[in-house]
Amino acid sequence: MNNRYLTGLLFASLLAVSNVLVAEEPNIHGRIQLGAIYNDNGSDNVFPTGFLNFREGVNLNRADLIFEKTIKSNIMPRIGPFPGLKPQKPDLGFQIDARYGKDAAITFGFDDEGRNKDHDHKLLVQQWFLKGYQPWGDGFSYIVGSWFTPLGYEIGSPVDPPTGFYTHSYAFAYGPSKHVGAMGALKIPMNKKKGMFSVGLGVVQGWNNLQDNNDDKTLLFDLRWRSPDFKTWVDLENIIGNEQSENGVTDQTRPFNSVSSRGEKLMRHMHSLTLTHRFNKQKRIAVNTVYGAQQGGDVVADSHNPPGFLITKDSEWFGVNLNYYNRFRKDTQLGLRAEWLRDAQGAHALLPEGDYYGLTANFSWWPNKKLRIRPELRFDRYDGPGKPFGGKVPTVFFGDQDKQWTASVDATWFFGK
Repeated sequence: MNNRYLTGLLFASLLAVSNVLVAEEPNIHGRIQLGAIYNDNGSDNVFPTGFLNFREGVNLNRADLIFEKTIKSNIMPRIGPFPGLKPQKPDLGFQIDARYGKDAAITFGFDDEGRNKDHDHKLLVQQWFLKGYQPWGDGFSYIVGSWFTPLGYEIGSPVDPPTGFYTHSYAFAYGPSKHVGAMGALKIPMNKKKGMFSVGLGVVQGWNNLQDNNDDKTLLFDLRWRSPDFKTWVDLENIIGNEQSENGVTDQTRPFNSVSSRGEKLMRHMHSLTLTHRFNKQKRIAVNTVYGAQQGGDVVADSHNPPGFLITKDSEWFGVNLNYYNRFRKDTQLGLRAEWLRDAQGAHALLPEGDYYGLTANFSWWPNKKLRIRPELRFDRYDGPGKPFGGKVPTVFFGDQDKQWTASVDATWFFGK
Protein backbone atom coordinates (compact mmCIF):
# COMPACT_ATOMS: atom_id res chain seq x y z
CA MET A 1 0.00 0.00 0.00
CA ASN A 2 1.23 3.51 -0.83
CA ASN A 3 2.79 5.19 2.22
CA ARG A 4 0.61 8.25 1.73
CA TYR A 5 -2.59 6.22 1.81
CA LEU A 6 -1.31 4.23 4.78
CA THR A 7 -0.62 7.43 6.69
CA GLY A 8 -4.01 8.84 5.83
CA LEU A 9 -5.62 5.64 7.07
CA LEU A 10 -3.67 5.82 10.34
CA PHE A 11 -4.62 9.45 10.88
CA ALA A 12 -8.27 8.75 10.06
CA SER A 13 -8.19 5.84 12.52
CA LEU A 14 -6.85 8.20 15.19
CA LEU A 15 -9.73 10.59 14.60
CA ALA A 16 -12.24 7.75 14.67
CA VAL A 17 -10.84 6.33 17.91
CA SER A 18 -10.82 9.81 19.44
CA ASN A 19 -14.61 9.94 19.06
CA VAL A 20 -14.85 6.87 21.27
CA LEU A 21 -12.50 8.30 23.87
CA VAL A 22 -14.32 11.52 24.59
CA ALA A 23 -16.21 10.37 27.67
CA GLU A 24 -14.53 13.39 29.23
CA GLU A 25 -14.61 16.75 27.50
CA PRO A 26 -11.53 17.19 25.23
CA ASN A 27 -9.36 20.21 25.84
CA ILE A 28 -8.61 22.77 23.10
CA HIS A 29 -5.70 25.14 23.67
CA GLY A 30 -2.71 26.63 21.89
CA ARG A 31 -0.33 29.54 21.41
CA ILE A 32 0.66 32.19 18.90
CA GLN A 33 4.30 33.34 18.81
CA LEU A 34 5.72 36.30 16.89
CA GLY A 35 9.40 37.23 16.93
CA ALA A 36 11.83 39.78 15.49
CA ILE A 37 15.54 39.00 15.12
CA TYR A 38 18.59 40.96 13.87
CA ASN A 39 22.38 40.50 13.75
CA ASP A 40 25.32 42.92 13.90
CA ASN A 41 26.85 42.32 10.45
CA GLY A 42 25.95 43.46 6.96
CA SER A 43 24.19 40.22 6.07
CA ASP A 44 20.50 39.59 6.70
CA ASN A 45 21.36 35.95 7.46
CA VAL A 46 20.84 34.98 11.14
CA PHE A 47 21.43 31.24 10.69
CA PRO A 48 22.43 29.17 12.67
CA THR A 49 21.69 31.17 15.83
CA GLY A 50 18.21 31.98 14.54
CA PHE A 51 17.66 28.26 13.87
CA LEU A 52 14.55 28.18 11.64
CA ASN A 53 14.70 31.95 11.14
CA PHE A 54 17.18 32.37 8.31
CA ARG A 55 16.53 36.05 7.55
CA GLU A 56 16.46 39.10 9.75
CA GLY A 57 13.11 40.67 10.46
CA VAL A 58 9.73 39.81 11.92
CA ASN A 59 8.57 36.20 11.78
CA LEU A 60 5.47 34.23 12.67
CA ASN A 61 7.15 31.38 14.50
CA ARG A 62 4.03 29.43 15.25
CA ALA A 63 0.29 29.46 15.54
CA ASP A 64 -0.56 26.22 17.34
CA LEU A 65 -3.93 24.61 17.91
CA ILE A 66 -3.89 21.58 20.22
CA PHE A 67 -6.85 19.23 20.64
CA GLU A 68 -6.43 16.57 23.32
CA LYS A 69 -7.98 14.31 25.88
CA THR A 70 -5.68 13.95 28.88
CA ILE A 71 -5.27 10.74 30.85
CA LYS A 72 -4.98 10.01 34.56
CA SER A 73 -1.44 8.74 35.05
CA ASN A 74 1.56 9.04 37.36
CA ILE A 75 4.05 8.72 34.51
CA MET A 76 4.39 10.15 31.01
CA PRO A 77 6.63 8.98 28.16
CA ARG A 78 9.21 11.65 27.25
CA ILE A 79 8.83 13.30 30.68
CA GLY A 80 9.06 10.67 33.42
CA PRO A 81 7.44 9.73 36.75
CA PHE A 82 5.35 11.94 39.02
CA PRO A 83 4.69 11.71 42.77
CA GLY A 84 1.49 10.32 44.18
CA LEU A 85 -0.39 7.05 44.20
CA LYS A 86 -0.81 5.27 40.90
CA PRO A 87 -4.30 5.29 39.34
CA GLN A 88 -5.91 1.85 39.57
CA LYS A 89 -7.90 2.03 36.33
CA PRO A 90 -6.64 2.03 32.71
CA ASP A 91 -7.18 5.21 30.73
CA LEU A 92 -7.06 6.28 27.08
CA GLY A 93 -6.57 9.65 25.44
CA PHE A 94 -5.26 11.36 22.34
CA GLN A 95 -3.58 14.51 21.09
CA ILE A 96 -3.70 16.28 17.72
CA ASP A 97 -1.54 19.38 17.11
CA ALA A 98 -1.85 21.68 14.10
CA ARG A 99 0.76 24.36 13.43
CA TYR A 100 1.26 27.18 10.96
CA GLY A 101 4.54 29.10 10.87
CA LYS A 102 8.29 28.86 10.42
CA ASP A 103 8.82 26.51 13.35
CA ALA A 104 7.05 23.80 11.35
CA ALA A 105 9.84 23.66 8.80
CA ILE A 106 11.65 20.53 10.02
CA THR A 107 8.73 18.39 11.18
CA PHE A 108 8.19 15.81 8.46
CA GLY A 109 4.65 14.49 8.09
CA PHE A 110 2.11 13.33 5.56
CA ASP A 111 1.15 16.96 4.81
CA ASP A 112 4.68 18.27 4.16
CA GLU A 113 4.40 18.12 0.39
CA GLY A 114 1.96 19.81 -1.97
CA ARG A 115 0.78 23.11 -0.50
CA ASN A 116 3.86 23.40 1.76
CA LYS A 117 6.42 23.08 -1.01
CA ASP A 118 8.63 26.16 -1.39
CA HIS A 119 6.79 28.02 1.40
CA ASP A 120 8.65 29.53 4.37
CA HIS A 121 5.58 29.22 6.57
CA LYS A 122 4.15 25.72 6.61
CA LEU A 123 0.83 24.26 7.70
CA LEU A 124 1.31 20.91 9.41
CA VAL A 125 -0.39 18.46 11.71
CA GLN A 126 2.95 17.74 13.32
CA GLN A 127 1.71 15.65 16.26
CA TRP A 128 -1.09 13.08 16.21
CA PHE A 129 -0.99 10.22 18.67
CA LEU A 130 -2.95 8.01 21.01
CA LYS A 131 -1.88 7.87 24.65
CA GLY A 132 -2.82 5.43 27.32
CA TYR A 133 -2.22 4.25 30.88
CA GLN A 134 -2.16 0.81 32.50
CA PRO A 135 -1.74 0.10 36.26
CA TRP A 136 1.28 -2.16 35.67
CA GLY A 137 4.23 -2.06 38.04
CA ASP A 138 4.01 1.31 39.72
CA GLY A 139 2.34 2.75 36.59
CA PHE A 140 2.82 2.37 32.81
CA SER A 141 1.90 4.77 30.01
CA TYR A 142 2.45 4.81 26.24
CA ILE A 143 2.05 6.87 23.08
CA VAL A 144 1.49 5.66 19.50
CA GLY A 145 1.60 7.91 16.43
CA SER A 146 3.60 11.00 15.49
CA TRP A 147 5.24 12.96 18.31
CA PHE A 148 8.13 15.28 19.15
CA THR A 149 11.38 13.69 20.32
CA PRO A 150 12.16 13.15 24.01
CA LEU A 151 15.91 13.46 23.31
CA GLY A 152 17.63 16.49 24.83
CA TYR A 153 16.77 19.36 27.12
CA GLU A 154 14.75 21.39 24.59
CA ILE A 155 12.06 18.92 23.60
CA GLY A 156 9.23 20.32 21.52
CA SER A 157 6.32 18.96 23.52
CA PRO A 158 4.36 18.54 25.75
CA VAL A 159 5.95 21.18 27.99
CA ASP A 160 6.47 23.54 25.07
CA PRO A 161 7.99 26.08 25.21
CA PRO A 162 10.48 23.99 27.21
CA THR A 163 13.10 26.65 28.02
CA GLY A 164 13.17 30.35 28.71
CA PHE A 165 15.00 31.22 25.46
CA TYR A 166 13.83 32.31 22.03
CA THR A 167 16.91 30.99 20.23
CA HIS A 168 17.95 27.36 20.53
CA SER A 169 21.15 25.68 21.64
CA TYR A 170 23.53 23.94 19.23
CA ALA A 171 22.67 20.68 20.99
CA PHE A 172 19.08 21.19 19.83
CA ALA A 173 20.20 21.89 16.25
CA TYR A 174 22.17 18.62 16.18
CA GLY A 175 19.37 16.42 17.51
CA PRO A 176 16.19 14.86 16.05
CA SER A 177 12.96 16.85 16.15
CA LYS A 178 10.22 14.22 15.88
CA HIS A 179 9.44 10.53 15.45
CA VAL A 180 6.69 8.28 14.18
CA GLY A 181 6.22 5.07 16.16
CA ALA A 182 5.43 3.85 19.66
CA MET A 183 6.99 4.48 23.07
CA GLY A 184 6.21 3.26 26.57
CA ALA A 185 7.42 4.26 30.05
CA LEU A 186 7.27 2.23 33.27
CA LYS A 187 7.54 3.68 36.76
CA ILE A 188 9.65 1.31 38.85
CA PRO A 189 8.46 0.55 42.41
CA MET A 190 11.04 1.79 44.92
CA ASN A 191 11.42 3.26 48.38
CA LYS A 192 9.90 6.75 48.35
CA LYS A 193 12.84 8.05 50.37
CA LYS A 194 15.09 7.25 47.38
CA GLY A 195 12.95 9.14 44.91
CA MET A 196 11.21 7.99 41.72
CA PHE A 197 12.71 6.01 38.84
CA SER A 198 11.40 5.11 35.39
CA VAL A 199 12.54 3.39 32.21
CA GLY A 200 11.31 4.09 28.68
CA LEU A 201 11.54 2.23 25.38
CA GLY A 202 10.42 3.21 21.89
CA VAL A 203 10.54 1.88 18.33
CA VAL A 204 10.35 4.58 15.64
CA GLN A 205 10.89 5.23 11.94
CA GLY A 206 14.11 7.16 12.50
CA TRP A 207 14.99 10.85 12.66
CA ASN A 208 12.16 13.12 11.48
CA ASN A 209 10.73 10.40 9.23
CA LEU A 210 7.14 9.53 8.49
CA GLN A 211 8.27 6.53 6.46
CA ASP A 212 11.75 5.12 6.94
CA ASN A 213 14.13 5.35 4.01
CA ASN A 214 15.54 1.91 4.79
CA ASP A 215 14.03 -1.29 6.18
CA ASP A 216 15.36 -0.89 9.72
CA LYS A 217 13.68 0.72 12.71
CA THR A 218 15.34 2.98 15.25
CA LEU A 219 15.43 2.41 19.02
CA LEU A 220 14.78 5.02 21.71
CA PHE A 221 15.42 4.26 25.39
CA ASP A 222 15.75 6.35 28.54
CA LEU A 223 16.34 6.25 32.29
CA ARG A 224 14.86 8.95 34.52
CA TRP A 225 15.20 9.72 38.25
CA ARG A 226 13.37 12.28 40.40
CA SER A 227 14.37 13.22 43.93
CA PRO A 228 11.86 12.64 46.77
CA ASP A 229 11.13 16.39 46.93
CA PHE A 230 10.86 16.51 43.10
CA LYS A 231 13.41 19.36 42.95
CA THR A 232 16.17 17.37 41.21
CA TRP A 233 15.74 15.54 37.89
CA VAL A 234 18.24 13.32 36.06
CA ASP A 235 17.42 12.21 32.50
CA LEU A 236 19.53 9.90 30.32
CA GLU A 237 18.07 9.62 26.80
CA ASN A 238 19.39 7.60 23.88
CA ILE A 239 18.64 6.90 20.22
CA ILE A 240 20.36 4.36 17.95
CA GLY A 241 19.58 2.94 14.54
CA ASN A 242 20.57 2.43 10.92
CA GLU A 243 20.08 5.82 9.25
CA GLN A 244 21.75 4.99 5.92
CA SER A 245 20.15 7.15 3.22
CA GLU A 246 19.16 4.27 0.99
CA ASN A 247 19.18 5.00 -2.76
CA GLY A 248 20.42 8.50 -1.98
CA VAL A 249 17.09 9.61 -0.47
CA THR A 250 18.24 12.33 1.93
CA ASP A 251 15.28 14.70 2.22
CA GLN A 252 14.12 13.09 5.48
CA THR A 253 17.50 12.47 7.12
CA ARG A 254 18.73 15.99 7.78
CA PRO A 255 20.96 17.19 9.32
CA PHE A 256 23.11 14.08 8.70
CA ASN A 257 23.31 12.25 5.38
CA SER A 258 25.35 9.12 4.76
CA VAL A 259 25.01 6.69 1.83
CA SER A 260 26.50 3.25 1.14
CA SER A 261 26.65 2.14 -2.50
CA ARG A 262 26.49 -1.48 -1.25
CA GLY A 263 23.49 -0.93 1.01
CA GLU A 264 25.50 -1.43 4.20
CA LYS A 265 24.02 -0.36 7.51
CA LEU A 266 25.34 3.03 8.63
CA MET A 267 24.52 3.40 12.31
CA ARG A 268 23.79 6.71 14.02
CA HIS A 269 23.51 7.11 17.77
CA MET A 270 23.05 10.08 20.06
CA HIS A 271 22.93 10.38 23.84
CA SER A 272 21.76 13.18 26.12
CA LEU A 273 22.28 13.54 29.87
CA THR A 274 20.40 16.34 31.65
CA LEU A 275 20.54 17.38 35.29
CA THR A 276 17.99 19.95 36.48
CA HIS A 277 17.67 21.33 39.98
CA ARG A 278 15.31 23.86 41.55
CA PHE A 279 16.93 25.67 44.47
CA ASN A 280 13.73 27.45 45.48
CA LYS A 281 10.64 29.00 43.90
CA GLN A 282 12.78 31.57 42.12
CA LYS A 283 16.03 29.88 41.03
CA ARG A 284 16.75 26.76 38.97
CA ILE A 285 19.48 25.37 36.71
CA ALA A 286 19.74 22.79 33.95
CA VAL A 287 22.96 21.23 32.66
CA ASN A 288 22.74 19.23 29.42
CA THR A 289 25.50 17.21 27.76
CA VAL A 290 25.21 15.47 24.38
CA TYR A 291 27.25 13.05 22.32
CA GLY A 292 26.45 11.75 18.84
CA ALA A 293 28.10 9.77 16.05
CA GLN A 294 27.30 8.76 12.47
CA GLN A 295 29.08 6.08 10.47
CA GLY A 296 30.37 7.28 7.12
CA GLY A 297 29.38 5.91 3.72
CA ASP A 298 31.30 5.56 0.46
CA VAL A 299 29.20 7.89 -1.72
CA VAL A 300 30.50 11.44 -2.19
CA ALA A 301 28.15 14.39 -2.75
CA ASP A 302 28.15 15.99 -6.20
CA SER A 303 29.35 19.52 -6.88
CA HIS A 304 25.86 21.01 -6.40
CA ASN A 305 25.97 20.20 -2.67
CA PRO A 306 28.10 21.81 0.06
CA PRO A 307 31.17 20.03 1.46
CA GLY A 308 30.15 17.48 4.06
CA PHE A 309 26.59 17.08 2.74
CA LEU A 310 27.28 13.34 2.52
CA ILE A 311 29.33 11.93 5.41
CA THR A 312 32.15 9.74 4.09
CA LYS A 313 34.02 9.05 7.34
CA ASP A 314 32.87 8.21 10.84
CA SER A 315 31.87 11.52 12.41
CA GLU A 316 31.03 12.63 15.93
CA TRP A 317 29.76 15.69 17.77
CA PHE A 318 29.58 16.50 21.49
CA GLY A 319 28.98 19.44 23.78
CA VAL A 320 27.47 20.92 26.92
CA ASN A 321 25.10 23.78 27.76
CA LEU A 322 24.34 25.37 31.11
CA ASN A 323 20.99 27.09 31.70
CA TYR A 324 20.17 29.32 34.67
CA TYR A 325 16.81 30.91 35.50
CA ASN A 326 15.91 33.39 38.21
CA ARG A 327 12.26 34.47 38.51
CA PHE A 328 13.13 37.37 40.79
CA ARG A 329 9.66 38.85 40.45
CA LYS A 330 6.31 37.18 40.02
CA ASP A 331 6.06 38.49 36.45
CA THR A 332 9.76 38.68 35.42
CA GLN A 333 12.45 36.05 34.88
CA LEU A 334 16.15 36.35 34.04
CA GLY A 335 17.59 33.63 31.78
CA LEU A 336 21.30 32.92 31.14
CA ARG A 337 22.78 30.21 28.92
CA ALA A 338 26.39 29.27 28.14
CA GLU A 339 27.15 26.55 25.60
CA TRP A 340 29.87 24.78 23.67
CA LEU A 341 29.59 22.16 20.96
CA ARG A 342 32.28 20.54 18.82
CA ASP A 343 31.52 19.03 15.42
CA ALA A 344 34.73 17.08 14.99
CA GLN A 345 34.40 16.10 11.32
CA GLY A 346 31.73 18.45 9.98
CA ALA A 347 28.85 16.00 10.27
CA HIS A 348 26.06 18.61 10.07
CA ALA A 349 24.84 19.16 6.52
CA LEU A 350 24.65 22.95 6.94
CA LEU A 351 27.57 23.71 9.29
CA PRO A 352 31.36 23.35 8.99
CA GLU A 353 33.49 21.35 11.40
CA GLY A 354 34.85 23.16 14.43
CA ASP A 355 33.96 24.46 17.87
CA TYR A 356 30.85 26.57 18.51
CA TYR A 357 30.51 28.80 21.59
CA GLY A 358 27.42 30.75 22.62
CA LEU A 359 26.30 33.09 25.41
CA THR A 360 22.64 34.10 25.70
CA ALA A 361 20.82 36.39 28.13
CA ASN A 362 17.19 37.48 28.25
CA PHE A 363 14.26 38.65 30.33
CA SER A 364 10.84 37.01 30.22
CA TRP A 365 8.01 39.33 31.25
CA TRP A 366 4.38 38.28 31.76
CA PRO A 367 2.05 41.33 31.63
CA ASN A 368 -0.63 38.75 32.42
CA LYS A 369 -0.87 34.97 32.67
CA LYS A 370 -1.63 34.56 28.96
CA LEU A 371 1.06 36.81 27.44
CA ARG A 372 4.86 36.57 27.60
CA ILE A 373 7.26 39.14 26.10
CA ARG A 374 10.93 38.19 25.90
CA PRO A 375 13.85 40.42 24.75
CA GLU A 376 17.08 38.46 24.19
CA LEU A 377 20.75 39.13 23.36
CA ARG A 378 23.10 36.42 22.11
CA PHE A 379 26.81 36.25 21.20
CA ASP A 380 28.28 33.36 19.18
CA ARG A 381 31.88 32.57 18.31
CA TYR A 382 33.25 29.84 16.05
CA ASP A 383 36.73 28.31 15.99
CA GLY A 384 37.54 26.23 12.91
CA PRO A 385 38.35 26.26 9.18
CA GLY A 386 34.98 27.65 8.00
CA LYS A 387 32.81 30.75 8.38
CA PRO A 388 29.34 29.79 9.65
CA PHE A 389 27.87 33.29 10.20
CA GLY A 390 26.80 36.07 7.84
CA GLY A 391 27.00 35.61 4.08
CA LYS A 392 24.23 34.14 2.00
CA VAL A 393 20.86 32.80 3.15
CA PRO A 394 21.05 30.07 4.30
CA THR A 395 24.77 29.94 5.08
CA VAL A 396 25.49 26.40 3.82
CA PHE A 397 29.25 26.91 4.09
CA PHE A 398 29.16 30.28 2.33
CA GLY A 399 29.33 32.55 5.37
CA ASP A 400 31.95 35.23 5.89
CA GLN A 401 32.04 35.69 9.69
CA ASP A 402 33.29 33.69 12.68
CA LYS A 403 31.46 35.83 15.27
CA GLN A 404 27.92 37.11 15.52
CA TRP A 405 25.79 39.20 17.87
CA THR A 406 22.06 38.50 17.63
CA ALA A 407 19.28 40.57 19.20
CA SER A 408 15.68 39.37 19.30
CA VAL A 409 12.34 39.91 20.96
CA ASP A 410 9.33 37.65 20.84
CA ALA A 411 5.79 37.68 22.16
CA THR A 412 3.73 34.56 22.86
CA TRP A 413 0.01 34.53 23.59
CA PHE A 414 -1.33 31.37 25.24
CA PHE A 415 -5.02 30.56 24.95
CA GLY A 416 -7.31 27.86 26.29
CA LYS A 417 -6.72 25.77 29.39
